[in-house]
Amino acid sequence: MAIFTGYSTNGVPYAKLSDKGPVLVVLTGSELEHQPPTKTAQQGFYLGLKRLTQNYSIYLTSRKQNLPKGYTAQDMSNDVAEMIRRDVRKPVHIMGMSSGGSSAMHLAADHPDLINKLILAMTGYRLNPHGREVAAFWRDLALAGDWPALYQRMGVDVAEGSTPEWLTRLMMRWFGKALLGSPKDGSDFAIVLDSDINLDVADKLASIRHSTLVIGGEQDPFYGADNIRETARLIPHAELCLLKDGGHAVVKTQTKAFETAILNFLQN
Repeated sequence: MAIFTGYSTNGVPYAKLSDKGPVLVVLTGSELEHQPPTKTAQQGFYLGLKRLTQNYSIYLTSRKQNLPKGYTAQDMSNDVAEMIRRDVRKPVHIMGMSSGGSSAMHLAADHPDLINKLILAMTGYRLNPHGREVAAFWRDLALAGDWPALYQRMGVDVAEGSTPEWLTRLMMRWFGKALLGSPKDGSDFAIVLDSDINLDVADKLASIRHSTLVIGGEQDPFYGADNIRETARLIPHAELCLLKDGGHAVVKTQTKAFETAILNFLQN
């Protein structure tokens, strides 16, 4: 499993999964608990993106705990920048996945000296209306501490494929706590969701000069193909890879195509 699991010098939870080449820092999507990635999360990365761990030194990051109200994606990006400066001490490749892309875009614009190449995966410069609606619903359930309802709602909202909704709800009722955790309160999760609801970094993207890959699914329900395309258009010389028929979870549903596109981008 991980070479290291714990906290950076400035308090960012992370796991170092491999040490086999250039550094790739992964900013993960929103999480109920801000803690070092669990063994389940680590195993999911190993299984889904095994070739990345064989070619890169992977830092899988979360976010600081006990975030103050009003903390933004830009604040979170500054935390990662400080981690890179203190602990990694050299420029890195960055991959922002889903909500982690919000901070990755700020990081590239505000701290260009820290980044070699940038990957924006299953993300965009803002959520679409449906994505903002879902994020607000999750936020309110988290603040109410209604974990059983949140587990089921998250399971249904991110489900892809032919699994019936009743079965998804049943599985999340049984296994939601094991998969997603049960924090003492929902404030950290709610703050991250609020930062995404209010996100719109369109005016910053033109300042990103790094080689950039924007990759996602054509049917992503939270960002939408139009917002993903616009993100790539606004970043000078960005490459766009929209996976046909893919939803928000293309890293799981189209793993081989997803991973191959990233490896080709990083190695060329």
